[in-house]
Amino acid sequence: MVEQHNDGVSRRKFLRNAGVVGAASAVAVAGSAALTASAEDKQNGAGKFADCDYDVVVIGGGFAGVTAARDSMKNGYRTLVLEARNRLGGRTFSSEFAGHKIELGGTWIHWTQPFVWAEVQRYGLRLKETPEPFAEEQQTVRIIHEGKAVEPKLEDLIAISKAVKDYFADAPKLWERPYDAKYNWQALLAVDGMSGADRFNQLKLTPLQRSFIDAYVAGIAHTTSDCASYADVARWWSLPGWNMTAFVDALGRYSFKDGTISLINAMLDEGKPEVRLSTPVTKVEQQGERVLVTTQQGETLRAAAVIVAVPMNVLPRIAFSPALDPKLVEAAKEKHSGSGLKVFIRTKGKLPGDGKRLGVAGSQHPLNLLVTYAKAGDHSIFVGFGADPEKLDIQDRDAVQAVVSTFYPDLEVEECYGYEWTLDPYSLGTYCSYKPNWLGKYYDHFQKDRGHVIFGQGDHGEGWRGFIDGAISAGSKAALRTRELLG
Repeated sequence: MVEQHNDGVSRRKFLRNAGVVGAASAVAVAGSAALTASAEDKQNGAGKFADCDYDVVVIGGGFAGVTAARDSMKNGYRTLVLEARNRLGGRTFSSEFAGHKIELGGTWIHWTQPFVWAEVQRYGLRLKETPEPFAEEQQTVRIIHEGKAVEPKLEDLIAISKAVKDYFADAPKLWERPYDAKYNWQALLAVDGMSGADRFNQLKLTPLQRSFIDAYVAGIAHTTSDCASYADVARWWSLPGWNMTAFVDALGRYSFKDGTISLINAMLDEGKPEVRLSTPVTKVEQQGERVLVTTQQGETLRAAAVIVAVPMNVLPRIAFSPALDPKLVEAAKEKHSGSGLKVFIRTKGKLPGDGKRLGVAGSQHPLNLLVTYAKAGDHSIFVGFGADPEKLDIQDRDAVQAVVSTFYPDLEVEECYGYEWTLDPYSLGTYCSYKPNWLGKYYDHFQKDRGHVIFGQGDHGEGWRGFIDGAISAGSKAALRTRELLG
């Protein structure tokens, strides 16, 4: 019997389509060149440690893992990537919908994100722009207010802009150096227990202002504002420079014209590590100066070092010997706050005028943000974000239509498409944002290497952690520490 989940869609069918089980995807095929090249290197006896199958084994083929593998190869180590899915990219996933290239996971990048922007420049990758979601005079903005969609007047938008600044007024003090949490550590600890919703109670906001800010807090943390860490939300505001224009541009304007997979492939083509897909790891065991890695298929590989680059929520799937720091396991089982939804929606007909629309609703609404993503002659594509996947079945066109109509009754939904990351056993959530009290409880336990097991998870670290940029940073730093360890 095929397992079903509560929306009536076959769980196995969903996971097969999403690249977890079944036939290899286009992304998996893209990695085959790297596998072949590295197999030749292995036959030629490349590598520094003769008593090992590989010098370095990287667990996880997202941006952190692929970056770590590329850099380790360039450092002269014979490197193997073990990826549980049948595709690379981790929580990024290039796909197509209604004739448009889309990203089911991580999407947008910006020049304020130094690690990913350096890679774009390094490889000369092409970019595209998502229609500006909150800066054009032609933009139609609707906010769900007291159960109805209202179009704010100019004076309302000015007041909302001021309220946003008030909400984040402490961010420059908390995150004066967004890449160094310890710089103002005591100030961060003082607000560590505060949720995004708690911050509302410190301000005098109108219901309209609160709905708007609540929607953006939900979008930042990918959960309801009462489950989001205010300190972590303030980090997002600080990273692009403490203003709304930079914030919007950094989080939703520029993306890869040829998909996030274009950067994954560029890294693989340069580094040429060996890649094994559909190869979950079940055990990592240190034995002196060597590490044994056991796969789900029962194979055991011997390595001089292992780089762990899997999402934090799935860390307990792997048995570590010696056992992991209990705080790491505790955090992974608690799970970070990123557990919302992202859905792409095709609507019928050409939008009037400039065709740019933005729908905003508080974190209790099924969709907190509904934004124009792409336009064509006979249809438009919207992308929607919600804090709680239980509130909207993104596979159900009628359910999506009902929610879209609360913003724009004139939009006719023809089809919808998305990836339920919380169902994926190799992510168990979306991008990582921390919960209240996590800085004090867990921060000093994350990303700490243990012997020859190096942690390079994109969910942790300074700066843009939880983003493509943070994953690249984590992977590159892990490769550097591996080189320092192995010599």
